[in-house]
Amino acid sequence: MTAHPAVNPVAGGFVPAEEVARRAEALARWRKRSELVHFYRRALPATIAALGVICVGWIAVRSLIAHFREAPDVATIHMLHPIYYGRNDEGQPYKMSASLAVRDAVDPNRIALNDPSYTQTTEAPAPEVVTADRGVYNDKTKLLDLFGHVRATDGKDNHFESTFAHVDLNKSDVTGKVPMYAYGPSGTLRAQSYMILNKGQHMFFIGAVHSHLLMTSSTPKTPTPAPAKAAPLPPAPIKPVPIKQGSVR
Repeated sequence: MTAHPAVNPVAGGFVPAEEVARRAEALARWRKRSELVHFYRRALPATIAALGVICVGWIAVRSLIAHFREAPDVATIHMLHPIYYGRNDEGQPYKMSASLAVRDAVDPNRIALNDPSYTQTTEAPAPEVVTADRGVYNDKTKLLDLFGHVRATDGKDNHFESTFAHVDLNKSDVTGKVPMYAYGPSGTLRAQSYMILNKGQHMFFIGAVHSHLLMTSSTPKTPTPAPAKAAPLPPAPIKPVPIKQGSVR
């Protein structure tokens, strides 16, 4: 049985049916290969981007794993009742103590303190003392932040109270942008923020400042002038007695 020829639309003639089937099969394979090429063209950039995200994510995961592995070892470094001695820029000694000190797990220079106390030796009869509930000390910058029930005295019976204080141990400066209250022999003072610089030589109080000064010392009286002594009178001059001339009997 012979196959019937088919019409060739291009040449206008007739071709065998086998040739038509072969061409149709080749056209199907070409279309399939073309679709596969288009798919890989779209999938390849997406695959590269996904691999980049996976690499970055794996780096982040490894960093977190290393952090959590090292954190317990660092966090266990703590001290009970530590005492630290140092000197400021002018060579004056100071002492800092606490009931508990815990080194930070991320920054080893950062130390958390419980019940911190800072003592500065000055020319006053007693040293300056600053205490608080909590504190954070930076061993590299020598900066101390105090939180909660911050109290200070300057050694001259002047007292200071606030909720926060930033202490520069090098310069012996104390600042805070929080309300403060001070009292002492000279009176009372309230303000919304404060700066105490150069060991109290310069003090600045800002915002709603209210003060009450007490004049405890009496005003000295003007001394009474001593009575002037009477000058001695000069002796009265002696007048000569005139001698009258007369006859002698």
